Amino acid sequence: MALIRPLLLTLVFLAISLPVRAGELSVFAASSLTQALREVAGNFESSHPDTKILLCFAGSQTLATQIEQGAPADLFISANGEVMKRLQSQGLVETPLPLLGNQLALAVRNDLQPAVTSVKDLARPGLLLTIGNGQVPVGQYTRQLFAGLATDPAYGPTLVKGIEGNVVSEETQVKAVLAKLLLGEADAGFVYRSDLVAGAGRQLHTIPLPERHLPRIVYPLARVRGGSAPTTVFVAYLFSAEARRIFADFGMQREEDP
Repeated sequence: MALIRPLLLTLVFLAISLPVRAGELSVFAASSLTQALREVAGNFESSHPDTKILLCFAGSQTLATQIEQGAPADLFISANGEVMKRLQSQGLVETPLPLLGNQLALAVRNDLQPAVTSVKDLARPGLLLTIGNGQVPVGQYTRQLFAGLATDPAYGPTLVKGIEGNVVSEETQVKAVLAKLLLGEADAGFVYRSDLVAGAGRQLHTIPLPERHLPRIVYPLARVRGGSAPTTVFVAYLFSAEARRIFADFGMQREEDP
């Protein structure tokens, strides 16, 4: 017994002396958040050196499918509320919180001649338009816009049919739509406002869209059930004034902001 006590004290001392392994928090997030969330996560890690934020970006639909298949994630930030609702109905995520708001945007190459000055010009013969496919949020929002335009006498179904006839590619991520434009493989494309305020997106020209037909875009956040890392502190930071400033720099607003 006398030998056991010193041994226990030695083990305790070693446990205290050994460096604590940094916690890892896995965050699945819509690809449109790539630049903003990387900066937010980097700032968080600077003030929380014991936590490493592992970011995985892809289309919201792709990420949701991965979660359904058991991919290890602690938090999910989707660009589409319906995708999040699907996971919630299966008991795979906890109650979502509205984190951010964004806006659909029409981006056009700056060197395009003749220039595109309104959404009506998208029906011009020979114009190359790229959009998201119907399975990803940016594609779904684009189709909501088209549906609104079709019912508006100022635009109408004939115009929308002409616009749809100019679609040359349907991408699985908004970043792919952006890439087509930057590479000159398309003349115009529908992306998010946040894609055009930072980085290479600033090389493109933004064309105003009729506000009455713009779909409401909300990014919900939810903890993934079965996640192994504590998320409370990082989630609180995502809603902080500091994170809000960063998101705003990338064209995103807190959902309750005007």
